[in-house]
Amino acid sequence: MSKNELQVIKDQTLSSVQNRIAELQQGGFKLPANYSAENALQSAWLLLQDVKTRDNKLALEACSKNSIAMSLFKMVQMGLNPAKNQCYFIPYGDNLICMTSYFGQVLIAKRAGLKDVKANLILEKDDFNYKIEEDGRKVITEHKQPFENLGNKIIGAYCVVTLPDGVQDTDIMTIAEIKQAWQQGATKGNSPAHKNFEGEMAKRTVTNRAIKMFVNSSDDSAVLDDPAEQIAISNDEHVQKQIDENANKKEMSIDAEDVEVIDEEVVSGPKTDNKVAEQATMEMPDWNK
Repeated sequence: MSKNELQVIKDQTLSSVQNRIAELQQGGFKLPANYSAENALQSAWLLLQDVKTRDNKLALEACSKNSIAMSLFKMVQMGLNPAKNQCYFIPYGDNLICMTSYFGQVLIAKRAGLKDVKANLILEKDDFNYKIEEDGRKVITEHKQPFENLGNKIIGAYCVVTLPDGVQDTDIMTIAEIKQAWQQGATKGNSPAHKNFEGEMAKRTVTNRAIKMFVNSSDDSAVLDDPAEQIAISNDEHVQKQIDENANKKEMSIDAEDVEVIDEEVVSGPKTDNKVAEQATMEMPDWNK
């Protein structure tokens, strides 16, 4: 792909996303305070130029233009910036996926009102214990992790969330549960992120489960990646259906009730009071011209 071709695709893609966001904002859709969609899009495009598929092809060449635009739209819709490691882009077949990182999840949770979110790994030979309170909440009573344990096998992870009233709640997952969640996704936990950053991905998964109920029930909830087992459909079948329906189309539909399979999670659209955001259509250039 020549520099001129890349510039044309960039101009068309970014302007399409920006125009769609602007239209939604006219209907009442709000981006997070102090968030610059333009800066995030520029940062994303710089990073995308280095993203490659498993067979070492550039994602901008291998992935469909529609999926590239959709992944950027999702990033802006959630108010994330890849330059701050709040999300990253993963090619899957000819689809480009925007995945929320652990840092992005924490940001979304705090925007929704949670005071704090902390996730930790449980390593082999750690001293770890917890208790269950009468109201069902789990409380960590002991977690000692000597320095020499760093680098040991990961046997689990937990996330402690501090609610608006100061009460803390904890979710705990074994590594078997975490990997089972990964198995529900398109890459079956075999993506480069899972292989090279197992600890961060484990924290991401347990954090996702810990905060999803609070965030998804907030008045203007951000998009979160829900565990795939909550959706009674076949992931692979749904992915192929989305690819078949959206490939080479000029018009893309973004429905608040649609789901998009990514990795071990399924993304649900935003639950907002804004009717415009509930059923939006992004007009894309005719890429075949």
